Amino acid sequence: MAKRQTVRNSDKPGSAPDMVILGDRLFTSGLSSDRSGGLESETHRVFQMALGMLHDAGVSPRDVARTRVWYVDEGGEDITRDAHGVVFDHPGPAFSAIRITCLPENAAVMIELEAVKGAASRIEHYEPVEIDATSSATFVDGEMWLSGQTAGGEASAAQVESILKNSTLALSQFGLTAADTVATRHFMRHDTQFEERPREWLEFMGAGIPTSAGIAVDNVGTPGRKFMLELEAFAGAAEGRHNVRSGRTFEIEHNYCRSVRVNGRGVIYVAGTTSVVPGETVRHPGEVRGQVKDTLETIRWAIEEQGAAWNDLARTRTYVVGGPEKLVEAAEALSEELSGVEAASALIGVPVLGRPEIVIEIEATAVSA
Repeated sequence: MAKRQTVRNSDKPGSAPDMVILGDRLFTSGLSSDRSGGLESETHRVFQMALGMLHDAGVSPRDVARTRVWYVDEGGEDITRDAHGVVFDHPGPAFSAIRITCLPENAAVMIELEAVKGAASRIEHYEPVEIDATSSATFVDGEMWLSGQTAGGEASAAQVESILKNSTLALSQFGLTAADTVATRHFMRHDTQFEERPREWLEFMGAGIPTSAGIAVDNVGTPGRKFMLELEAFAGAAEGRHNVRSGRTFEIEHNYCRSVRVNGRGVIYVAGTTSVVPGETVRHPGEVRGQVKDTLETIRWAIEEQGAAWNDLARTRTYVVGGPEKLVEAAEALSEELSGVEAASALIGVPVLGRPEIVIEIEATAVSA
């Protein structure tokens, strides 16, 4: 087990730690402002809070590889980018901003950070932008984080094709290919429909069979943009990786797996997981608590199949359908099911997940020595 350090600013019973450091890897929970005041005020406040936590943990802002912002109100991307450019120095981390339905405790904005402690002198940046202190991708110690990639154009499939070209180019800047990709997540505007997955998407995923999470959200950027892709990749993953599949036909048809670990690496990525079991049956349809329990059981299995322990869990990210009251119910269920496991946590309210019966989807990351 990697050495674990936690930072906890809340004394609320059962609350997740605000920050978890396992070895040299740092993950924050979904952080929101400690005082309300609207999107702009809360955004500046929560970034300042996050930088304070980094400082107290002995982590430099330049160690941050990825920032992700969730916001509720229209126009949030510009506001959050502006704030990001104030608190981070150029060149900055990979960055994504996603508009979603609701956040815990009626927050207007929530952020997540991921960092490699002590990496400031080694981290490389692809296409850094000075005005908002972001980069299209960051790379340190053989691992790459790709920022949320979007594209213009009328057709959804054409946007996907353009995004994949840009993503492949970013990978190539660090000597990587699609086969080195270990984790992907894509956010689609909830009114976007594909009759079938674009051929380019299936080919990209088929190169390495990474994990995947596909989440319907309210928006992914400027008007007309319907699709956003993030990914993580490891140098050497193409030659040495362990992909675990759960037996679902959906995984096979869409070229992804349940968890990935690269030989010699401690990080384990787990796909966006639901209560669907082989045979494509949804267990506990429409029930938050039952789906949280079932989903975490699958995630635990996927981590242990990689030779790690359940207590190596570093963070979870839970997408919830049903509004603020369902976020509360999901938080309580997670607290019960993860009792004794000090993992970072983020909860996000979304309009829909896959099928009407599915109300919970959880991504996870573990770090093993």
